[in-house]
Amino acid sequence: MALMGIETVRPTQWLKDNRAALPSLLALLAVAVFWFVGAIGGIGYLRDASSPMAMLTGLYVGLAGVAVSIIIAILALTDLMRRYARQRTRR
Repeated sequence: MALMGIETVRPTQWLKDNRAALPSLLALLAVAVFWFVGAIGGIGYLRDASSPMAMLTGLYVGLAGVAVSIIIAILALTDLMRRYARQRTRR
């Protein structure tokens, strides 16, 4: 593929070249895991709440988790897009 101008890069070499992007990638992975666990049934504990106040508290904690995860995902994606755009303009 090198003849066509496409060079294959090993994952270890890519990580060495883009070590600064690793925190953003890990943040996106954490957000994806959070949403995956929530989709599978992480909210099922509210069904067995002992009181309405416990259920309300659980809902507020869940709402805060959703809001924080959206903010983290947006910041991580913005950082990755900025890094990608900067690399493209250097070439």
